[in-house]
Amino acid sequence: MPRTVSLAYQPGCDPVTEWKCLCVGSVGSAAEALREVGIDAQAVRTSGTPCIQGDFDRDGEPDYALQGAGYSCNQSVPVRVLFTKGGLVREVQALPREVSCLQLYRPSKKRGRHGVPATNRDALVDWGEGNATWFYRYDGKRWQATSHRSESR
Repeated sequence: MPRTVSLAYQPGCDPVTEWKCLCVGSVGSAAEALREVGIDAQAVRTSGTPCIQGDFDRDGEPDYALQGAGYSCNQSVPVRVLFTKGGLVREVQALPREVSCLQLYRPSKKRGRHGVPATNRDALVDWGEGNATWFYRYDGKRWQATSHRSESR
């Protein structure tokens, strides 16, 4: 019997405003792909791991961006995104670069802070200093990463 993905935020966390929401639960068949970035499936079940839930591919099913071991705003880590369908892992993809302070970016018809583009789907943003804000949007096949100046000169 296939193992379903069942992840939930620990109470009170808002991934739009906080940089480290923990998800607790089952990663389904993605355990091996997550082990590559230092995430232990058993630890996710018991104590949780940094995670952002969104619908990055706009299919109405939850998707999860899980940050690799050692995630903090002081160092960059790899991220694996679990795309689900019917509660099962449909695909696991890596973001094109490592991140340090990842947050959920909700759809918006207007450009966001620091020139982050408008988007019609959930996306991810890694706020930084200097020219270090990175915006990640899934285009239906792969993740696109663009950098944006974080501070005006």
